[in-house]
Amino acid sequence: MVSHFSIARFLTLFCFCIFIRAVSFAQQVDSVKIDSVKAESPDTARLKSGFTLRLLPEEHSPKVAGIASAIVPGLGQAYNKKYWKIPIVYAALATSSYFIYYNYTIYSNFRKAYDLRIDADSTTFLSSFNIWYVFSTQTVYLTNYSDYDLQTLENTYRRYVDISVLVTFAVYALNIVDAVVDAHLYNFDVSDNLSMNVKPFVIPSLHSPATAGLTLTLSLK
Repeated sequence: MVSHFSIARFLTLFCFCIFIRAVSFAQQVDSVKIDSVKAESPDTARLKSGFTLRLLPEEHSPKVAGIASAIVPGLGQAYNKKYWKIPIVYAALATSSYFIYYNYTIYSNFRKAYDLRIDADSTTFLSSFNIWYVFSTQTVYLTNYSDYDLQTLENTYRRYVDISVLVTFAVYALNIVDAVVDAHLYNFDVSDNLSMNVKPFVIPSLHSPATAGLTLTLSLK
């Protein structure tokens, strides 16, 4: 029969072994954590240093150029670094917009004059109106125009207004298309690595005159 003293010694030894094992396991876990941190720290540092807040794509994007020109005409050209095109865009838009104003001013006044002529009220009439030019103002007198003339001119300038609006939209659309095309060609290689040679050649023949011509060679270095 085993004594109580032997059981106590066994339990004490067993608990001591478990304690030593637990301490050893804890040290191994800490060592693994330290090694893991050391192994991951360079990657983490690279990730942190490589993180950049980008408002635009890293590569030159035709989509961005098109959207920019759609929001603000000429902005896509600035994105493509074609700054010399911006004054052309705005000059074209300003010209077409002026013709909208010019044709609408004449149309609306001829329409008003015609409506006042046929309203059966002799006290209401439009005798003249002014047209603003860039450097001057012109007065148009309506006393010599018949009712038919007023209606004809009203219809004519209404068509001119429609045409002016279409031209303005066309200029606006071309501004977007130009920005997108330039963005597609932004990285096109036009450096000295491209060369073209033109050389003459002669093909001799025994039974007929020799054939002469030119060869065109495009080299990519």
